[in-house]
Amino acid sequence: MVSVITNKDQIEKYQKIFDAQLEKIFTNEIYCEIGYPGGSWKDPVLFSKKLKMWTLSWANKNKKLNLFGIGTPIENKKVSITAQINFPVRGINRRIAGAFAIDENKKILVLHRGKIGGGKPGIGKNLLIENYNGEFVTANDGDRDSIFCLVGELYSPFLPKQIAVFIEEVARVRSLRNLDNLFKNDFSYTDEHTGIIVTEKNDPQTINRIHGIVVKALKSELSNNDFDVGNDKNRDLFIYKRKKITTLFEIKTSASTQNLYSVVGQLLIYSIPIRNKINLIAVLPVKLNKLVEKKLSSINIIPLYYKWNKGNIEFIGIEKLIRNDFCSGREKR
Repeated sequence: MVSVITNKDQIEKYQKIFDAQLEKIFTNEIYCEIGYPGGSWKDPVLFSKKLKMWTLSWANKNKKLNLFGIGTPIENKKVSITAQINFPVRGINRRIAGAFAIDENKKILVLHRGKIGGGKPGIGKNLLIENYNGEFVTANDGDRDSIFCLVGELYSPFLPKQIAVFIEEVARVRSLRNLDNLFKNDFSYTDEHTGIIVTEKNDPQTINRIHGIVVKALKSELSNNDFDVGNDKNRDLFIYKRKKITTLFEIKTSASTQNLYSVVGQLLIYSIPIRNKINLIAVLPVKLNKLVEKKLSSINIIPLYYKWNKGNIEFIGIEKLIRNDFCSGREKR
């Protein structure tokens, strides 16, 4: 069972580690005007060229504030806050969205309650919970169990990237409030959160919860090759053209038997509402044997493999797939 951490000394310790993780990658200081509903103030923010994101932190007597914004700040120009991951100084405070927690494997997790206000009607916890495309965690939260969005693992080398994925997901969900979202309206076929999350104790990549990082890397790869790419709360990623999904991806961080069951089931079930011809792609970190590949091919599922290289993800053979299988999904630019 996951439990929210309430001890003041532990929270202070974990906030310092949180800060240290960010300082590894947010290294450029830029003096900006930070805008918020009703006003603004001037302060230096820390910027990460790699993540294309900025952050600003400070503490008061009740909480530690951690602000994040997407994009490259310009000296003395205004920037907007995308999301906050704030932590109470002690105890349980459900008005503060962030929380540290410990799981059954003694891993320290960074959680978020889903509160993404900001002064605009319709933007709040329900909007994020109903549309969040990441992992949920149920945690003991004082006198009750509460559902949180999982941001990442505190000690993971991937934490800054996990935070970036979460902030970008908040930005995506916020946009649903103002846009007539194509895929939410045309392709949604269930209002329930579905899917299987498998955590295997002997799989460090799964324990590090890198799923969102792989999704982001693949999205960037496809976008850079002029594909229109989307996702929703059920489907990891898809290519679309003229309001039709042409390629559907399901991404796993291990090739365990359970994950293979899951990826096959998800690709087949989530493709049911799609009436046109579609490519089904299983994205995996381990190459399957030829017999398994042949069986997947018999049900029209193509494997796409990836590997880690100096902290970055490389997709093996994606150039061939782009030439041969995704061409029907590429828009002319």
